Amino acid sequence: MSYVVETVLQLIGCHLIGDYVLQSEFLATTKGKNYYHLFVHCFLYCIPFCFVFGFSAHIVSIFVVHLVVDNLKARYGSIGYTEDQIIHYLVLIQFIL
Repeated sequence: MSYVVETVLQLIGCHLIGDYVLQSEFLATTKGKNYYHLFVHCFLYCIPFCFVFGFSAHIVSIFVVHLVVDNLKARYGSIGYTEDQIIHYLVLIQFIL
């Protein structure tokens, strides 16, 4: 398997684990009302990426963008689910470049 394909599959796996498996129903429903819960969700989201790719500036950018995007989606509703996911995946491209 090529490096790019393997990396893309790892990124998708990390995203799915971080955004769905590690996010409890409680965090999903309260992250739009409580900044601490939003911060915890974004921290948990980054854990799979740290395990697979190690800690780097990429992880920091993933955390910051996830924090901003999820805040806009959960608190203000100014970003929908599709836009949220597109932005998250676009940020992940930095691992390939």
